[in-house]
Amino acid sequence: MMLFTITLSSCILEEGDNVPKKTEAGQLIWELTSREISNNLYATDLALKLDLWLTAPEAEKNQWEDRFFPDSKLRYSTGAWNLTGMPVYIYPDGKSIHTPGARWKVIFTEPVFMQSNTEFEMDVECTDNLKWNISNNNFSLNIEGKRVDSPATAAGYIYTTSGDGNFIPGYYDRPDERLTAAYAITQSMTFHPETFGLVSSRYMFRPYSGKCSISVSDTRNSAVNDKILVEILSGSPTRIVYKITYNGITETWD
Repeated sequence: MMLFTITLSSCILEEGDNVPKKTEAGQLIWELTSREISNNLYATDLALKLDLWLTAPEAEKNQWEDRFFPDSKLRYSTGAWNLTGMPVYIYPDGKSIHTPGARWKVIFTEPVFMQSNTEFEMDVECTDNLKWNISNNNFSLNIEGKRVDSPATAAGYIYTTSGDGNFIPGYYDRPDERLTAAYAITQSMTFHPETFGLVSSRYMFRPYSGKCSISVSDTRNSAVNDKILVEILSGSPTRIVYKITYNGITETWD
């Protein structure tokens, strides 16, 4: 991990630039971890928005479709809903996903905000009013939703999350190493949707509060065992301040 930081820094630093922080490798892993969770929430959000459209009165369906899916059309075939222009398929189980006990499946056949190059599949199970468990073989997260009232974004909910998971960090590929990151949300994290520029239909989720611990290991080198602790001190659409502790060294980032 430290070698990666030094290599990365030597490629981008120029004379007069600031010296990289000592926790830069930990910060990079945290960015990838938060993006991994964001991807899972984005997939969930699509399923929940589809259900809001399905259960809306007929007179309101066009309104919800224009807001939630402005760049796609909804198509149904062989038990699955597809959003045209996106490689996503959502499989309802016959009940509203807002009904406790309902269990839907979401499948991406190719990456869309996803870090993996392979098919992505997850289950969404309603456990209580506005509460769900989302999971696959690599993660299990309990989430609670709060409706987004502003029409300025196509997102459906703000999410409070807890749980854990693991993934192979993207953008890091060395022939002699194979890193795995395992994370646990130790204090519930709240993720808010943020749009890309002025395009309301393109959004991702960013963490505004909470704590997370991350362990990084190398399946080809048992000596690698990096520990990262993340605490978000404050979050807003314009600035997120968080504290990173990487192998015992603590620094503040924003």
